[in-house]
Amino acid sequence: MTDIDRKFLENLIAHAAETRVFLGNKMKPERERAVCRAFLRAIGVLFDENELVAPTIEPTDVAFRDARFQVRDLLRGRKRGDDWKDKKGQYDQAQSIADLVERYSPPVPVSLASLVPEVTEALSEKAAKYSTGCSGLDALIYVDLRDAFLEANSPMPDTAELEHQGWRSVSLFFSPYGATLFAGGHAPSFLRDAARSPSMKWANIGTLFEP
Repeated sequence: MTDIDRKFLENLIAHAAETRVFLGNKMKPERERAVCRAFLRAIGVLFDENELVAPTIEPTDVAFRDARFQVRDLLRGRKRGDDWKDKKGQYDQAQSIADLVERYSPPVPVSLASLVPEVTEALSEKAAKYSTGCSGLDALIYVDLRDAFLEANSPMPDTAELEHQGWRSVSLFFSPYGATLFAGGHAPSFLRDAARSPSMKWANIGTLFEP
């Protein structure tokens, strides 16, 4: 193994280990703040870091001004952190950078309409748990899918079934886009303004999640 390969693999292993820690239960408050931070940047809302408050009193995960975010992941059957567990195993076993080369698989577009049933299902358990309390909550779904990207020009879908769950608003973040699927009359004004189409209003995509 060359020195260049060794150093590169060491960096990959360290990054994978750090990411697995970040995705663990102990980092849940900071991870949820990171999702809210990225979503706000994507829809063009300026804010100070101290405005993102977590943890808060259940069922709010992150409080931001008059918004009360309940954050949920959409992973399509995967468990959070498993991808990085697998990657770290590959990095540990690799003897050179060449061992990590994979065949390119082009990502496929995903429309908002195709996501709504999955979002509805992802939020159903929480909606049943909080019942009428959903009327004061702003659901935020972090969509993390393999080999897929959001079709930004897809039309806003029918959200009647989702609205029936009782949330004040429902939004999603599918990097690098943020979208509010619907926002009721009592939802924060910045969410009502965002309930038109997906937006990407943050120039440096690599820093979306960073404090």
